Amino acid sequence: MRPAFYTFLFLLCTLLGVCYTPTPATADDSFKPGQVIRYEGTTRISQKVGEGQPQGDAFKCTLLTFNETSASGENTILAVRELVPAGEGGSPVASYDILDLKEKSGLKNRETAMELKASHQMVGIYLPLRVRIPELAQGKANYEVMILNQIPVTIQCGLKAITGGTAIRNTEKASFDFRGSKATLNKWEERYTNDKKTGTISRIAINYEMSVSINDNLITLSLDCDLQAKEITTLEKTPALKKGLAVFKNASAAFAAMKASSQTGPLADEVSKLLDDSPWSALARAARTQHQGFVETFESDDAGKVLAKILGKKAPDFTLADLKGKQVNFSKETAGKVTLLSFWGYG
Repeated sequence: MRPAFYTFLFLLCTLLGVCYTPTPATADDSFKPGQVIRYEGTTRISQKVGEGQPQGDAFKCTLLTFNETSASGENTILAVRELVPAGEGGSPVASYDILDLKEKSGLKNRETAMELKASHQMVGIYLPLRVRIPELAQGKANYEVMILNQIPVTIQCGLKAITGGTAIRNTEKASFDFRGSKATLNKWEERYTNDKKTGTISRIAINYEMSVSINDNLITLSLDCDLQAKEITTLEKTPALKKGLAVFKNASAAFAAMKASSQTGPLADEVSKLLDDSPWSALARAARTQHQGFVETFESDDAGKVLAKILGKKAPDFTLADLKGKQVNFSKETAGKVTLLSFWGYG
């Protein structure tokens, strides 16, 4: 990845924050409980400054989708995304999202794995998470899309039938705020192709182009992602994958509980042993990415080690005088509220 381009992308994401998660499209009947699908394809994102030549990077990408029904009847999809740089330099990375499937509200993001910030941003930018055909009326309609998988933008779009599937295209340009500058979404298109026999989405393609002026430089950013279903199966037909997924879930639960790497590392290694040489290796890479992110964030840094000890723990109670001398009890004043403490003037 070219240094200037790399810096630009991650500066964008850092300044915008990573609080926005990709919103998958609305559900249809193409995903069935117990079904596992492996999509493979390519993604490319490029940047052009002024009249200069476009510069960018290409990735080989994999999307794994696991459709499951819990004991309580809840239908979820585990979506694993993996990126492998097509050229020299750069490191492969993978992440996952757990998605809720609701009859009325459609597919919505429920939980995002804890991972390296850079890894999360890269996966989000280069490989959009779209696994459903949106339920839109024919003709023009409002539709919310995610630029760089972080910036929500409402567009006017048209839903159009194409050979074997559906296409969504913007009917006019849309403006949005980008770091305090006015940006323009010039083009947005999603294409979904269905398998005639099974109804499964056999191809997912997304491409868009946006432009923004930063420091008097007109920057045009474009993304193209094209994925095709390479294998459709079930866990019962793939015992090694079933076993690997079970270990992966144990590892994810251990990470969520802030377990030390001495406990999570062996689980990530076990997933790797089971799946690294299989078509489902993206799941193993997602486990390793999680493990690496945890170690670098909470075990290699002094501040992280302190944070790891207090995350999820109840804050100690105390009573202090406010600026008017009134005694304020922390637990009583903050019960049920998100609270930010800022200690200043100490010493």
